[in-house]
Amino acid sequence: MAGLATQVSDMTIFEAIISGIVQGVTEFLPISSSGHLVLLHHFLGLSKPSIFFDICLHVGTLGAVMIYFRKEIFLIIRERDLFMISCLVIGTIPAIIAAFLFKEHIELLFARPRVVAVMFIVTALVLFGGQYCLRTRNKKLKVKRGGSFFVGLAQAVALLPGVSRSGTTISAALALGVEPETAFRFSFLLAIPAIIGAACYQALNIGPSDILPAEIPEYAAGTIAAFFVGLMVLPFLLKVIRSRRLYVFGVYCLLSGVSLLLWI
Repeated sequence: MAGLATQVSDMTIFEAIISGIVQGVTEFLPISSSGHLVLLHHFLGLSKPSIFFDICLHVGTLGAVMIYFRKEIFLIIRERDLFMISCLVIGTIPAIIAAFLFKEHIELLFARPRVVAVMFIVTALVLFGGQYCLRTRNKKLKVKRGGSFFVGLAQAVALLPGVSRSGTTISAALALGVEPETAFRFSFLLAIPAIIGAACYQALNIGPSDILPAEIPEYAAGTIAAFFVGLMVLPFLLKVIRSRRLYVFGVYCLLSGVSLLLWI
């Protein structure tokens, strides 16, 4: 999840769209949105977004998840699926605790590209582990409450910049023997409270200087870009998981991490 709590700058529509595209792609593909946004603004010299713009990007990706999984969400609500709701609550608890206990330490890491590079490599290892489970485990288990807590622990680790939330949660579910498509769905249903929580937390830190009426077009452009790109990326990721090729993202993260370490 992205975590750029920064001050405003004179962001252009082009920069806003680029940030939205990066957010839409990396929030859902298992390659870490937070890590890529840190590197995007660090190396390309783009203006750092305000807290409010960061929230806008979250809203865009949240909208994509809500639309894509609208049938699952509707069924949970209509059938009052307390079991699934309890799994989502249990899976969200570890990230809340981790954010509360280690907030200041985690925020400091967003200013350290070298840490992002190392975490890319960690994400790669996790994805290779997920690939192994994807290839060798033929179980078709459903998510259970105990398993949801384990997946939640993986989501908590993804608070670190450079660690992919989707990659760690999907791999954790696969390690438990959860059926691949179920792992995919649970990972992104779990993303809903995570994204809402991150946006609400950031909203508490908004100051008058974080919302500029003159930059409303930029806010809208970034949100729309994140939304539509996210909608395109989700079915692509499902197709990759069905084809048992999760390792592709592991290779990407490994090469990115090693290259960044050498470059930095």
